[in-house]
Amino acid sequence: MAFLSLLALILNGSLCISPFLATPPPPMTRQPDLRVFQANVLYTRTDYQPIIDTIRRLKPDFFVLQEMTPDGYRAVSALKNEYPYQDSIWAKGPCYIMVGSRTPFTTDSTAEQSHEVMFLTSTVRGKAMSLLSVHTRTPLLPSWFEQRNRQLRFVADKLAHVKHPAVLIGDFNTSIFSPVYQHEFIDRRTSPLPITACRTNFGWTPTWPSFLPLLYIPIDHAFVNTGYKTANFRTLLTPGSDHRGICVDLVNR
Repeated sequence: MAFLSLLALILNGSLCISPFLATPPPPMTRQPDLRVFQANVLYTRTDYQPIIDTIRRLKPDFFVLQEMTPDGYRAVSALKNEYPYQDSIWAKGPCYIMVGSRTPFTTDSTAEQSHEVMFLTSTVRGKAMSLLSVHTRTPLLPSWFEQRNRQLRFVADKLAHVKHPAVLIGDFNTSIFSPVYQHEFIDRRTSPLPITACRTNFGWTPTWPSFLPLLYIPIDHAFVNTGYKTANFRTLLTPGSDHRGICVDLVNR
């Protein structure tokens, strides 16, 4: 058992070491063309003020909140002055995906109805762009595993085929070590329509579970198509949640 445990430790260590060895890009010297903040707020929470304060501090162009409830939606409506354009869709169970924007946007109802995916298009600083967000099923049952994989396949394909700059951000409920993640997102880099993980070259950036720091894994992700380049990717403490939030700064290619 000691030998098997050591072997497993070496195997897992080899998978985890590359993010620690990554060389981050040079610091950004100008304002990003797009900033997006996402947080899984935890649906059982009652105090949304820390999330509201974080959004006001970061001043993103879009905020995306996972595991929102009707009570949470009403609480975050305090941001209406700064983010007058808001929408939400049902994701699973009692949980909704909520998006707030400084600019008007339109949503794709087909993506919502077929895969519980938020897919919006807007114009930011004079440039058309799209944002996708998903909160997949936790793969505890075979049917949930299949549903999660269908959702991930759908958002990866959508992101790759958007004609203008686009970003995908969400709680994927899969880690960077998953074969599903590798197949749907990373191996696609060699295809004619590549997509790129925003956390690449930004070190070890786990997001869950925040209550067990030694067991942290990255399950909240952001990707861009060829229209954007990632200038910064970071995780942030979100008090009251079992996830860390993520904030991405993007520049137009």
